Amino acid sequence: MPHTFNDRNGNVWTVALTLGRVREVRSKFALDVFNENDWTRLMSSLLDRLTYVWWLVKEQADARDISIDNFDLLLCSDDYAEKASDALLDELIFFYAELGQTKFQKLTKAYRTGTAKEREKFRSSEFEQLLTRTINGSTSFTSEPLPESTGEILPSTS
Repeated sequence: MPHTFNDRNGNVWTVALTLGRVREVRSKFALDVFNENDWTRLMSSLLDRLTYVWWLVKEQADARDISIDNFDLLLCSDDYAEKASDALLDELIFFYAELGQTKFQKLTKAYRTGTAKEREKFRSSEFEQLLTRTINGSTSFTSEPLPESTGEILPSTS
């Protein structure tokens, strides 16, 4: 079941995985979604996920006369890069399930759920309050101000 995302110009892109497409992307990008090390690399790098998406939508981009650089620009601003990444993750979850790759399916689903929760934290008012306190000189998660600087690099021992 292909998954889609929109770019900032409203273009709809379809991310669809087949074994043939996985082989093709592996040969061009040297990343195998059935290899644990490569899977970890893919999950830990938004750039790698977006590059993988590029190889999956390249034919659509070619038909629209959109280069990789212009595609990158279409993902700038708002959450478009995240939406492209999420479409890949959702497609991977479906793809792994179709092939009976339960371990990779569960790992990808857990990662997808975790990233969604983390993004919500960053969008929450709690994060904005923490950021404001940090900018205003509080120590961290508390509202206590930082101690005044003495101008010394190391505290005096006398």
